[in-house]
Amino acid sequence: MDWIEEYLEDLGKKIRNLNLRKSLRFYIFVAVLAICLASAMTIQTCNGWKRIIEKPYGHKTSQMVLDKEKNTAFTFEYSIPEKELTKLDILLLEGINLLQYGCVLLYSVLAIAFVSRLYYRNKLKKPIDIMTDAAQHISKNDMGYSCRYDSPDEMGQLCRCLDDMRLQLISYQENLWKQAEDQRTLNAAFAHDLRTPLTVMQGYVDLLLRFYPDDRLQKEKVIEILHTMQEQLGRLENFGGTMKEIHSMEERTPKRKRIRLSCLCEKICETAAPLKETSGIEIVVRMKGNPETELLADDFFVLEVAENLLSNALRYADKRIEVLLEAGREEGPIRLYVKDDGRGFSKEELVKAVSPYYREKKGDNSHFGIGLSISALLCKKHGGELELANSICGGAIVCAVFSCL
Repeated sequence: MDWIEEYLEDLGKKIRNLNLRKSLRFYIFVAVLAICLASAMTIQTCNGWKRIIEKPYGHKTSQMVLDKEKNTAFTFEYSIPEKELTKLDILLLEGINLLQYGCVLLYSVLAIAFVSRLYYRNKLKKPIDIMTDAAQHISKNDMGYSCRYDSPDEMGQLCRCLDDMRLQLISYQENLWKQAEDQRTLNAAFAHDLRTPLTVMQGYVDLLLRFYPDDRLQKEKVIEILHTMQEQLGRLENFGGTMKEIHSMEERTPKRKRIRLSCLCEKICETAAPLKETSGIEIVVRMKGNPETELLADDFFVLEVAENLLSNALRYADKRIEVLLEAGREEGPIRLYVKDDGRGFSKEELVKAVSPYYREKKGDNSHFGIGLSISALLCKKHGGELELANSICGGAIVCAVFSCL
């Protein structure tokens, strides 16, 4: 008997997997078959009841008839009523006749009602409920509701299309959020990177205002300061042009060129000089390696990282900041170390300090919380990385690595 159960199970599975059109045909075929069988049984039953009711009112007799032309004979039966039918029996016979002739219509109506209900429950109700719930969740911006209906028919395909639309909406929203976050990061980076060159120029302006009126600055020194300020203005102009061309920080790419290690160190010294004057903190810049070594690097990336690290170190240093620029050979890498004598990084800062908009204290508006994040991104774009550590002598050490390959 197991094979019968397996056959019936396979048959039921095939019926459930029929598409809507074939399923409707199958339900109609079963309904018509049921109507025919039920009508035949009803008519047969009604004939039996009619014979039972009519039996007490007559007896059957037969008569033989001869056909002389054809020279044949045949017998026919007929009933001879013995008494008249009662009113009750007449009503019963009329009711039986009405049922006998109207059973097809009655069973058709009942079959249509039953089949439509069964078809809706088995093929339409569940997927419609699923799609309705999914639409309500989507209208409330709740994209976590999965619209899945495991069926190969059209309703299953419609549910899968709706679920694919939900996933597309999630992807679209994620892209919008990412674009908004990228724009926010880009705006903050633009503001942050404008801040340092402006601070450098402000330092030089303060220097000129303090010493030039008293003729304590030589003409050569004044020209050197003006030249440096002109370079800073050029950097600001280039940076503004770069920001107009890109739509996110991810689009920034290094433009490598040959630059001597000594020249790169001089530019870092020029950046550090006004910061030293305005902050009153000693900044020592050293170089390790052959000064004539030519490196294939983007000096704009290196200087921007140096400015960010110096700005970050100035907030925590007590008296002294040490900067070490190291490169062993032309293939690099370049390592830029910035060490301060402050409190150092906390355990949380060692993990989260490179995250965008991270601040050690809530409500701290003294900086954007994006300098280390930008520096880490620029190092990564230049094939390197940004490392944070604490010195055994106290203070924080940040190492920026740039690949020259």
